[in-house]
Amino acid sequence: MALYDFRVRHLVRQHFRFFAWSALGGLALRLLFLFRFPAITADSYIYGDIAKNWLQHGIFGVSTTAGVVPTYIRLPGYPAFLAGIFAIFGMEHYRAVLAVQVLVDLGACLVVADMARRMISDRAARVAFLLAALCPLLANYAAAALTETLEIFFTALALDCAIAGLAALDSGSSSPGSWAGCGAAIAAAILLRPDGGLLLMVMGIFLGFCLLRRRREPGQARNVIKAGIVVAAVALAPLIPWTLRNLNTLRS
Repeated sequence: MALYDFRVRHLVRQHFRFFAWSALGGLALRLLFLFRFPAITADSYIYGDIAKNWLQHGIFGVSTTAGVVPTYIRLPGYPAFLAGIFAIFGMEHYRAVLAVQVLVDLGACLVVADMARRMISDRAARVAFLLAALCPLLANYAAAALTETLEIFFTALALDCAIAGLAALDSGSSSPGSWAGCGAAIAAAILLRPDGGLLLMVMGIFLGFCLLRRRREPGQARNVIKAGIVVAAVALAPLIPWTLRNLNTLRS
């Protein structure tokens, strides 16, 4: 991870003006959506209600006429994010939520740029950053109090860590840090949205193909198996307390 940080910092420092102006353009676009077209939907209020009850009553639940009722209608990732924002900026401060999402989305643009750098070149990284920063779809998501922005960020991060892990496999190393990072990002994606599990499935299938390609090389095959175990273990571990909570609280 230290090498990862060094290379990203080096890329930004080497082309500081480009990244600064691109980031400012991306920020301006996202602020336009935030101030002119903010989206606080019915789903947003459901997430917000769960977050408030979690903070105020210690219950992951929804408000009803009978009081706060435990629920599992939403995964805990986004309510936890909202609870953190509400604890700092005040209850139902959705404008602060959107402002933080703008920063997260710009971070996702940097992750996309790093993927392009790893796979193609530094020049491709600059182009990828510019395109992601000025993408109106991403900017629109950042101005909606929903899971999409965080889900995109963690999906991009999982793929970027996987690319780093694959490069290490090609050089004969298992690189557990990269694969643990991949698993952690997948775990976050799963805790935000159920379809985050598709990312784990795709990663497993791809590593399966890698194992078939390396089956005649015992050392390489072991590294692929280790990578798969690390990704699966880290990605699924956070689901254990969530499952136990549901079984204990809701008998489901």
